[in-house]
Amino acid sequence: MQIKQFEFNSICVNTYLLYDETKEALLIDCGASTADECRKLEEYIHHHQIHLSCLLNTHLHFDHVLGNHFIYERYGLKPLYHEAEESMPSLQKQTTAFGINVNYEPTGAARFINDNDQIRFGNTTLQALLTPGHSPASLSFYCQADHCIFTGDALFRYNIGRTDLWGGNEEILISAIKNKILTLPDDTKIYPGHGPASTVKEEKQHNPYV
Repeated sequence: MQIKQFEFNSICVNTYLLYDETKEALLIDCGASTADECRKLEEYIHHHQIHLSCLLNTHLHFDHVLGNHFIYERYGLKPLYHEAEESMPSLQKQTTAFGINVNYEPTGAARFINDNDQIRFGNTTLQALLTPGHSPASLSFYCQADHCIFTGDALFRYNIGRTDLWGGNEEILISAIKNKILTLPDDTKIYPGHGPASTVKEEKQHNPYV
């Protein structure tokens, strides 16, 4: 599996484009918020002759969904996420709280996904793991075959997601990290929603929060 990472919008969200030898692709947390960012993503997909077939959201905080409207308009894809994420304020209410102006709302879900659901694209399978605490029902996406996990804002390198936003709960978050992520093999690579990658082994040894 190939992993292309983009850093989008003023909050520096990591957007991940995954694809395999079939050229079928999946996108995690499209944060593209400007025409230039959308064009950069579109050009990469076109240049590599990739067929984008799925959009996933780890959670619905505004910085992770700013590109959902573009993906729907350009590729006809609505996102997959956990239903409980819809308990959070609308995109416009969230962005207003951060002084950002957005004149559209996301499209809503193509369907909802739950803990342990499998998401397939090409010859690749991801497993959804429920890792709430940063948000009401944040999901991490684990690829056992490629020894990696995409944790959204649940777990960062040597840090954890903030819990003072909509749906946050520090106790629940730490429990989810310990029981769902740090129980994976030590060599599992962690691709977070912000900042550099890490591994399960590194986090067990060096993360002061867990």
